[in-house]
Amino acid sequence: MRFRAGLIAGFAAGYVLGTRAGRERYEQIKRVTGKARTHPAVAQVVEQMTAVADLARDGVAGGLDAGARGLRSMAEPGSGTG
Repeated sequence: MRFRAGLIAGFAAGYVLGTRAGRERYEQIKRVTGKARTHPAVAQVVEQMTAVADLARDGVAGGLDAGARGLRSMAEPGSGTG
């Protein structure tokens, strides 16, 4: 319950601050983030995070595949279960 209240309060505060900032602030933030994306250090971190995400995805997919094979072998006739 505490987490939910904090989440709602954070969302509300972000919404209010965001609406008060207005279009000019939005454009300023957009320009700064655009510049940051082209910075070599940021590009390197993005590349590393993409590689980590790819490894995690492959690991999860491999685990799911192994689990599915295990379930199929249990469901085969004559496997001794059932």
